[in-house]
Formats: sequence, structure tokens, C-alpha cells
Amino acid sequence: MSRNSIKNIPVLICILGIGLSACSGNSIAATPTVTIQVETATFTLEPTITPTPLPPTATPIPYTNISSPLQNISLDELNSVNTNPFDPPPLGFDEPHQGIDYSYYRFENELMTDSDGIEGLEILSVLDGSVTSVINDRMPYGNAIIIETPLNLLPPQWLAALQIPEIAATLVPDPRHNCPDLVDDPSWDNTSRSLYFVYGHLLNPPQFFVGDTVKSGEVIGQVGNTGNSSNAHLHLELRLGPGGASFDSMAKYDTRASIEEMANYCTWRISNRFELLDPATILQFRP
Repeated sequence: MSRNSIKNIPVLICILGIGLSACSGNSIAATPTVTIQVETATFTLEPTITPTPLPPTATPIPYTNISSPLQNISLDELNSVNTNPFDPPPLGFDEPHQGIDYSYYRFENELMTDSDGIEGLEILSVLDGSVTSVINDRMPYGNAIIIETPLNLLPPQWLAALQIPEIAATLVPDPRHNCPDLVDDPSWDNTSRSLYFVYGHLLNPPQFFVGDTVKSGEVIGQVGNTGNSSNAHLHLELRLGPGGASFDSMAKYDTRASIEEMANYCTWRISNRFELLDPATILQFRP
């Protein structure tokens, strides 16, 4: 074998070994290529759960409580200080007496000994309700407040015992009363009926506004001697009328009374639009 043949042997080997290694003076092994398969996570959305609304519940009727109208004198003791009982007038007239007067010069029970008379004794709201009129030093009520209690606030057994009368016809006052045209306010609700308590002859003007709510037993004033009154007493009056009735003021038997005040008074006390009831019909109940 010639020297050139021997010299070509590495070239032949290199040719035969193509694909297995690089042809160089130093052979370097090929680095394997690794392919990594990454699984992609698949998310499945669950359906959104829509909550089922609860069935509506009946709205409870907030039955009202009842309180004596005089601080520290119980409902059972009221008759002992009744100095001018209920004495309703003929329909369409204003006298003799449309409420109950409570007064004393000396009173004693387990809660108090009062030898100074009733003037200044705190007056309490008989029922829950809302203020519908605030009267400041006008004849004949003097300082007074009227509080409305819708009939649907009363317990059913009270309503059954009261024997609420049917709505009566509105009367035209006797001409001798010199009443202006009666009030017919479209805002009054003739489809519902309410009780209205008057607390008259208060010592000071009531510190309330029309629309204020009051609770049974809440202090609403003090016994006084204002208006057409000859001695300190609470005049308590009760009427049944259309719901939501309110009066800015009312007055009569006084040259200072405006036409509007006299119209309110005649509508309230003489027309029978607000039917007169004996306050004892409510005061007979107990908490």
C-alpha cells in the first residue's frame, strides 16, 4: 500500500462516519435534543347557582299599647279624678260637654302624694299615633294637641268591643253657630278610619309638629288652665274620622279666630264628619 493510500484512510473513515460525529482532529459527541410535552390544563366552568327568593312573609300589625293620660295615675284610678263627665250634645250642636275633664286639688296613691293640685302634672299619650294638629293658645282648647291612631293598629278584640259605628252623614251646623263653609280636604282618606284624641288646656304650647309620631305613655305636655278653662284640668276628647286628617289650627268664640280656624273647628266639632265618642270606650281596655 502506497503512502498516499495510507494518508487517505482517515478521509474515508470520516466520510463513512458522517452523521455520527464531526470530522475534526478531536471528536465531540452530538448533544441529544429532548422535546418536553406540557399538558395544558382544561378548566370546566360550573353553572352559576341562582338563589331562590324566599316567599314573602306577612307584615305584622304593630298593635298599640294603652296608657293612662295622666302620669302616676293608673287607668283604674282615672274615675276618681273625673270632675266633668262626658255629656254629648245633640247632633249639630257644640254643648254641653264633648269629652272628659280630669282634675284634683289633692291626690294620693302608692306612687305619689300631691297636695298642690293637678296643674303641671305630665300628660301621656293614651295610644300610639301621629300628631295631626298643634293648637297654640286658641279658644276654646287653649294649648292643645290632637293625635291620630288608625283603627288597623288596634287589636281585633278592641275593635269588636268598640262596635265602631258606620260612617255618618256630614251635618250642616246650625246657623246660630255662624260657621263658615266646612272643610273638605281631598287628602283625607275616606277609605280608612282613625281615632283622634284631643288633649286640651295644656300648660304650654306642645313641643311637637304635625306628622311627629308618639308612643303610648310618651309625655306630650303638662296639665294647664289655658283656653276656655276656669281651673287646671285635662280635657280629653275622642273622635272617629277619615284617615290622615290634619289641621293647622282651630279656634272659635274669639274675635281673633280666622275664617280658616273657625272652618276647621266647625268641621271638627259640629259637622259630625268626625264622630264623637266617649273616651271611656278606649280607657276601659288594659295593657
